[in-house]
Amino acid sequence: MNYKKKHINALILDCKKEDQQAQMELYQRFSQSLYYSAYRIVKNADDALDAVQEGFITAFQKLDQYQGAGSFEGWLHKIVVRKSIKYHQNNKHFVSDDFLENQIELSENQELTEECAHRLEKGQLENALQKLSERYQIILKLYYLEGYDHQEISEIMNWSYANCRTTLSRAREQLKKQLI
Repeated sequence: MNYKKKHINALILDCKKEDQQAQMELYQRFSQSLYYSAYRIVKNADDALDAVQEGFITAFQKLDQYQGAGSFEGWLHKIVVRKSIKYHQNNKHFVSDDFLENQIELSENQELTEECAHRLEKGQLENALQKLSERYQIILKLYYLEGYDHQEISEIMNWSYANCRTTLSRAREQLKKQLI
C-alpha cells in the first residue's frame, strides 16, 4: 500500500490500528518542521530529536484523544512543544518570578516596531535573543515563532494568564533594549 499518497485522515485511522507503516509516514511528513520548533526551544540537536520522538510516541499513544477539531499537525505541534519545554526545564533553571518582580521595572505597553525589525541585520535578532534569560527566550519564541496566544502559553508553561502577559511584555522590552 502506498502511504505517501494517503490523505492525513486515512493515515490517522491506520495509526489508530497501530499500523507501523502509517506511523512512519506521519513521522516523515511532520518530523522536520517539528524538529525546528523543538530546536528553537531546547537549542540542542539531540534534545530536539528526543523531544520530537517522545512527542510522536505520546501522540500515537493518545491518538484516540484527537477528535479532528483543528489540524492534526497543530495538535501534534503542541505535544512536541510541551516535550521540548520539559527538556529545556530539565536542563536549565529558570530565573524565579520573585527575582524578576523585584529586579525589573519595565513598561508593559511597548511593542517591537516594524521599523526596528526592518533595520535588523542578519543574525542581530538571534544575538539579542541569546542575551535574554531563558524564560524570556522561550516566551518570545512561543509567541512570535510558534504563534501561540497568551492562553495557550499560560497552559503550556503552567503560568497564570496575567503572568504570561507580563512576562511577554517584559521580554519584549528587554529584547528592544538589546537591539538598540
